[in-house]
Amino acid sequence: MRTDAILQEAVVPITVSVRPIEPQGKLIGFASVNFGGVVIDDFKVVDGKNGIFLGAPSKPDPASRTGYRATVRIPDRATQERINAAGVEAYHAAVEQLVARAQAIRPAPPIKEQMAEAAKQAGKENAARPAPAKEKEARNDR
Repeated sequence: MRTDAILQEAVVPITVSVRPIEPQGKLIGFASVNFGGVVIDDFKVVDGKNGIFLGAPSKPDPASRTGYRATVRIPDRATQERINAAGVEAYHAAVEQLVARAQAIRPAPPIKEQMAEAAKQAGKENAARPAPAKEKEARNDR
């Protein structure tokens, strides 16, 4: 009995690795969860109305009312929340890494410098133009 109490108090390490995808509805990626040395693949990263969460892996099952059957169940709410928190953190880290890679491959043009150069050029062109005449135009009687 003492062993059961010690095991219940022990915190199992959870690590999550996420593969972001091009959003398909609410699905924004897939994840693998390492739960105390056991790796579970194919968690779905979903952007729901209450934020990002990990949906359990499932497989088609025509006998069920939804058409799918969960292949992993997490009955403990605290463990589910820990997995979701690790999944959200891993998703944001993976997206930041993708953005950094994209910027390294294709650096952003120096927009501020381009805008300053265009302003200088426009100022020169405006100074070279003659001032418009300020004479009053006669109205045509109709």
